[in-house]
Amino acid sequence: MKAYEIPVSRPALKMLKRDHGYSRHIVIDRWVYAKCQGNIHQWRRYLAKTASNQVRITVVSRYASPGKLYTCARLMEFEFDIKMMTYIQGATEAGMAAAEAIRCFFEKYDISEEDMKLETAYKRWQRFQDKEYQRDLIPLW
Repeated sequence: MKAYEIPVSRPALKMLKRDHGYSRHIVIDRWVYAKCQGNIHQWRRYLAKTASNQVRITVVSRYASPGKLYTCARLMEFEFDIKMMTYIQGATEAGMAAAEAIRCFFEKYDISEEDMKLETAYKRWQRFQDKEYQRDLIPLW
């Protein structure tokens, strides 16, 4: 088994700690082997540098290509976004204001203003709503 480090955002790390019990590493014992689509130079650049809002976590596996590590890192970010949007959508459907729902979600996962700004989360929520609205439209051609 080899250890690899991948960058994830601080809110995604807090989600991994709370929901999945992340402490020192994540073990991935089975990969689905398929051809990765994309640019290998972009994957390596993403994996090599850590942005100011990111931290590095350890993934343990037998072998992982840069494409698989990139996909794993982006999948963790995607899972965090889906959890946040699902929580906010449920709270707003129950009558809570979206800004208050975002604050409650931040409290639940112990996310501070330094980790993610409330305005950023609210804009993500607005984009998510716009996409949902676009999916509901029936094309007339």
